Amino acid sequence: MKKTVAILMILTMLNSNAWAFSFFKKDNKENKNTVKSFFIKKAGQDKICAQNASDIREIKEVLKLLTKYSNEHNVDKIVTLYDKSYRSFDGFNYDTFIKMLKETFDAYDDITYKSDIQSIQLYGDKAVANLVDVTTATLESKNTQEKVKKITDSELNSGSLEGECNYSIYLQKINNEWKIIGDNVISEVTSVKYGSAKNYPMEFLAPLSAKKDEEYCLTLKMPVKKGIKVVASLGKEEILYPSAEPEDIFRKLPKDGILERIVRANKDGYNEYAMASVGITEINLAQDLSMIQFKMTGLAFLMQRVNLYTDLNPVREEKKDKKENVENKG
Repeated sequence: MKKTVAILMILTMLNSNAWAFSFFKKDNKENKNTVKSFFIKKAGQDKICAQNASDIREIKEVLKLLTKYSNEHNVDKIVTLYDKSYRSFDGFNYDTFIKMLKETFDAYDDITYKSDIQSIQLYGDKAVANLVDVTTATLESKNTQEKVKKITDSELNSGSLEGECNYSIYLQKINNEWKIIGDNVISEVTSVKYGSAKNYPMEFLAPLSAKKDEEYCLTLKMPVKKGIKVVASLGKEEILYPSAEPEDIFRKLPKDGILERIVRANKDGYNEYAMASVGITEINLAQDLSMIQFKMTGLAFLMQRVNLYTDLNPVREEKKDKKENVENKG
């Protein structure tokens, strides 16, 4: 379910790049190797563990329903799993979350989610669940199809979306029910590909995190093929709702197949999406040898989250040895 913001921004990228291709859930460490043991029964703690087991079952049921209702595109059911105090680590509240859900389901008719629970930790009446979501969809819905038709030929009317998200959901037991009160996305990648881009190898690299007003590098790697021209734009945008239209400068892929750009993180501390827009064109000689023909065969939009972790805690000097302090006083 944490693909919502990225997916909506993909729509913005598609719309804003139309001109170029008219021929075109607070600090948390990544935890990929979490052991899937939901509670540990220790000697002398039978009663505590029995209560833990009951809470774990209830939390797992909430997460199961979240995936079920999301695949059914049932916004009314999804919101029953959330408390109105909900706030994401990107700063979105309960009302904004509902708006984004409705827009996502309206734009992607067949979007589906597969969620894998990595771990659940209990802290009294609060809990943290770590999950990995895999998202898939096609871009043939009523909101995206017309945009695609305006910038491509019929061969590129259908795109495929794939994404993976590693995130944490925060829950609290309220009135004897577990409710979702927040979430924090740790890592997130999303891609939408049309035509030949679906089978064209490409790798987009960005850092997992950055600091405010810090420079970082974006890298796109693609093989250079004979008779193929690739143009691409690299950039970044703050994670905001509604999404801003990215400013793109397209460049030809160099001969070594590596395109790079240095960008600067925003000064306000908002998390960002690093983005790459790619256009693939085949170059052929006309049968009568009178002219060179260019045909757009592939489009791709790649995104990766870059979290901005701010320095909120004071920097402390190293403590001196007590004995040294006493000697200095003497």
